[in-house]
Amino acid sequence: MKIENYSSTLNENEYFCDMKHAKKHLLPFILLGIVAIVIAVATVVEDRWGTEYALRHIYGAWWFVVLWALVAAAGCWLLWKRKMWQNWPVMLLHVSFLVILAGALTTHLTSRRGMTHLREGEATRACWVKDERGAYTLTREMPFYLALQDFEITYDSDGTTPADYISHVVIATADGEQRTTISMNNIGRVEGYRIYQTSFDDDGHGSTFTISYDPWGTAITYAGYLLLALSMVWVSLRKKRRMDNGQGTMDNEEEKKNNSQFSIFNFQLSTILLGICGTAMASYMVIAIAMQPLVPVLRSPFLIVHVGTILLSYILLVVSIARRQLLRPAVFLLATGIFLGAVWANVSWGTYWSWDPKEAWALVTLIIYSLPLHHQSIPWFRSDRHYRLYSLIALASLLMTYFGVNFLLGGLHSYA
Repeated sequence: MKIENYSSTLNENEYFCDMKHAKKHLLPFILLGIVAIVIAVATVVEDRWGTEYALRHIYGAWWFVVLWALVAAAGCWLLWKRKMWQNWPVMLLHVSFLVILAGALTTHLTSRRGMTHLREGEATRACWVKDERGAYTLTREMPFYLALQDFEITYDSDGTTPADYISHVVIATADGEQRTTISMNNIGRVEGYRIYQTSFDDDGHGSTFTISYDPWGTAITYAGYLLLALSMVWVSLRKKRRMDNGQGTMDNEEEKKNNSQFSIFNFQLSTILLGICGTAMASYMVIAIAMQPLVPVLRSPFLIVHVGTILLSYILLVVSIARRQLLRPAVFLLATGIFLGAVWANVSWGTYWSWDPKEAWALVTLIIYSLPLHHQSIPWFRSDRHYRLYSLIALASLLMTYFGVNFLLGGLHSYA
C-alpha cells in the first residue's frame, strides 16, 4: 500500500471514529436546532394570530423557558466534558451566553411593565398592566406621580416631516419634583423605573408612556453583553496570534491545504459573491431609506453602528461560503450587531428583547451559522464539501432575515 493511500485511509478511519465519539456531544446542538425551528415557527404564528398570542403560547410559555434551560444545561455539560476551562477565551465566550440567558430569565420572572396616558395638565400614578390574555385591563399604582406639562412635535426643515415627539413632564416622588424631557431615544428615569415615549393623541395634546421596571434582568444581560464583547476580542486576537506564529491545529493545516488547492477558484467565487451580495444589500437599504424620511426612532447614532455591523456580517456570511476563514468574524459581527440592536431597543422601545420577527430571525441566523464553528464537536463540518453544502442551505435563513421578514412578516422593524 502506498503511503498516500495509507494516510488517506488513516484519516478516514479517524474521521469515522470522531463521528462515533461526537454523537455523545451533539445534544446541545440538537437542542439549539430545535430552538431555532421553534422561533422560526413562532414568527409565522405571530403573523397569523397576533403578537400577544405568540408571546403567551410560545415565547412566554413554560415549555419554551424549559427548552432554553435544557440548552444551557447541555452546554454546561459539554463545556465540562471537553475541559473547556483549559481554553479561557472560548470558555468565557460560552459563559457570556449563559449570563445573557440568566438575565433574560430574570427579566421574565421579575420585570414589570405597563402603560399610562396623560393629557396636558394631568397627573397620575396609575399604570395599566396586562391581564392573563395580554390586554391592558388591570391598573397598578406607581411609586411616583407623573404629570404632562406639554407635548410638542418637532419637524425637519421641510416643515412636514416629524423629527421627534417630545413630552415635557414632571416626576414627583417623596424626595421632591424633577422636570425632564421624554422623547424618542431619550427616556426618563426615576427610582429604578424607566419611562418611554410610546405614542401621542391625534390632536397633539396628550401622550402615552410605557413604564418599565427591570433593574436586575437588564443589568445581568448587559453584563453578559460586555463579557461577550471581551471574549470575542480575546478569541480573535488569540486566533490571529496562533496563525501568525504558525501554531494552527491540524484542522487549520488541513484547511490551508484544501484552500491552497482551490485558491484561484475561491478568490473568484468570493469576489463574485461579495459583489452580488454587497450590491444587493446596500441597494436595498438605500432604497428602503430613500422611500420615505427617517421616522424619529431611527434618528439615533445607533442606526449607523447597528445596521452597518449587521450588514457587514451578512456580506461576510455570504462570502464565507467560499472563504471559510471568514465565518468566525462574520458570526462575531452578527452577534455584536444583534446585541447593539438590543441596547438600542431598550432605549427606544423600553425592552432589550421583544421577540420582534426581525430580532427572532436574526437570532435564528446566528444559531444556524454558529454551528459550523463547533467542528471539534461536530466532525461532519470538517469536510469543506459538507460545510459549503450547509452554508448554501443556511443562506435561506439570512435572506429571510434581511429581505423576507419585511415583505412577509412585518413587525417593529418594518419602517420602509
